[in-house]
Amino acid sequence: MEWIEYVGYVGVVLSSITFMPQVMHAWKTKSVGDLSIWMVLILIGNVSTWLLYAVVKDVLPMIIANSIILVLSFVMLYFKLTFKK
Repeated sequence: MEWIEYVGYVGVVLSSITFMPQVMHAWKTKSVGDLSIWMVLILIGNVSTWLLYAVVKDVLPMIIANSIILVLSFVMLYFKLTFKK
């Protein structure tokens, strides 16, 4: 593996964990009142587009990162739709 691939996997880790604190906070507090549903929907569209690109281009680090972020985005959407204000 070349050094640049290691950089890609570091990016995977960093990209994937950026959304985790928000998901964990929402889970603990059962509160997402200040979270914009439009932001979550746009994020899902954005990540889905990047995931499709990564799959077509066969870029494994991007596939991994965007898959994780997409799952976390759907979790946040679920929280937004189910947690009472």
